[in-house]
Amino acid sequence: MISAYLTSHAVAKLVRVSPSTVLSWIDKGLLPAHRTPGGHRRVEPAALVRFLRDHDMPIPRDLSNVSRLLVIDDEAPFLSTARRFFKRHAPALKVETADGAVDGLLKVGTFRPDAVLLDAFMPGMDGLEVCRRLRASGATAHIRVVAITAHASRELEAAFRKAGAVACLSKPLEPVSLFGALGLEGAQEEIRT
Repeated sequence: MISAYLTSHAVAKLVRVSPSTVLSWIDKGLLPAHRTPGGHRRVEPAALVRFLRDHDMPIPRDLSNVSRLLVIDDEAPFLSTARRFFKRHAPALKVETADGAVDGLLKVGTFRPDAVLLDAFMPGMDGLEVCRRLRASGATAHIRVVAITAHASRELEAAFRKAGAVACLSKPLEPVSLFGALGLEGAQEEIRT
């Protein structure tokens, strides 16, 4: 279990660097931290996750505390299948669904997910724009975004990674890849539309 604030030594251990490297990141203003009255530096886990994502560094499993998932897709059958799948294979995970991009952005504000499973192609606003908007706000930049599409390509995956997604997966979703991208343990069945 990760505490509310991390010491520079705890950060170093999590990301497998020296404590002096962590202090250097803090001193250069790259990694936000505050000082205790005794002069020690403390880092919020969400700030560390943002730093790691911004610098294309792997996020340790201990920091991936995904307990709330929002699934954004414009296909109702996929949304109901996803809800059933996660209820069966990740019963502790709180799952909410949103019918399209605008509904998804509204639910991000009310549901406050740790992760978003985001369809790439939706009418009105596409998944790339949703991903960019999530990354642009300090209140949502920490959310783990996993893009999904039935029309995968290297270009689309590169665009989503540039926009801040951790992965771009092909439908039907393969459970091991999906749960790995979400920072959860694997499951047995595919999610189909």
